[in-house]
Amino acid sequence: MNEGQVVPCALCGATDTVRLYTKWKWGIERCRRCGLVYANPRAPESKILGRYSSEYFWNEYLPAAGAAGGNIDYVFIDDRHKMMLDLIRQHAPEGTRFLEVGCGAGLLLKAAQRAGWTTAGIELSPDAALFARERLGLDVRQERAEEMSFPPGSFDVAVMSEVIEHLFQPRTVVRALRAALKPGGILLITTPNFEAISRHVHGVNWEVLSPLEHTYYFTARTLSRLLGENGFEVIETNPVLPILLDYVSNPQGTHAPDSWRARMWKRVLAKNEGLRYHFGFDLGQWLQAHGYADTLTVFAAAR
Repeated sequence: MNEGQVVPCALCGATDTVRLYTKWKWGIERCRRCGLVYANPRAPESKILGRYSSEYFWNEYLPAAGAAGGNIDYVFIDDRHKMMLDLIRQHAPEGTRFLEVGCGAGLLLKAAQRAGWTTAGIELSPDAALFARERLGLDVRQERAEEMSFPPGSFDVAVMSEVIEHLFQPRTVVRALRAALKPGGILLITTPNFEAISRHVHGVNWEVLSPLEHTYYFTARTLSRLLGENGFEVIETNPVLPILLDYVSNPQGTHAPDSWRARMWKRVLAKNEGLRYHFGFDLGQWLQAHGYADTLTVFAAAR
């Protein structure tokens, strides 16, 4: 038996859950009362945080971010983050102060700074925070988001991209973000979408189902409730973006890439060009519009 901690639901506080998946002997369960999905029982914090070592930062994170060896191509990071920054600017046309929680090495922050924002960040990893400060000259503080040290109302915009699914206390962090934003300030959250078609296709092998890494699994409904109960009003969910189909539904986003499910889905996605040409139907846009893309994207305004 794994020695995990049974945790109550972060939305409603209930402890009545139903098991959806068991992976690597750890459970992923759904709250029977409100529908929030989370890792339960939860592995010890030290086991989860142990994943984010110096080796991970230099050998996995930086190469995946396009900065292998710590080498920064500013044109590349500007281009990589332009779509997100343009979306943020649409919601905060007069904003100047930009916070990122869980900023990693600070690549989005640097792109935002180069686009004219005054930026700051929070990062738990000592390697990542030091890299952001020393290599990129950014104001990045190594501290827990629950305990961020910025004065209330310091920011016009806050971003938490692919972070909330890793948190131990999402409600506390959302409240801290509300305090850090001015009234009317904009919060952008991206996170794996539990309603993604990829989960239904790949099943338990979907790579997002990783209870030693991802502690929470949100849908548009559960994330909207979390935000609404902690000082925010959701203003946009799942914008349709002109991105590659592989980013909407990654056929290789599975721990079993050679399985029949992965091979089948790859063939289905490969037919999209023909569908677009002959019928004007774009599968990627349809999946985004109907809430089945791999990533859940939510904009909310601080009340």
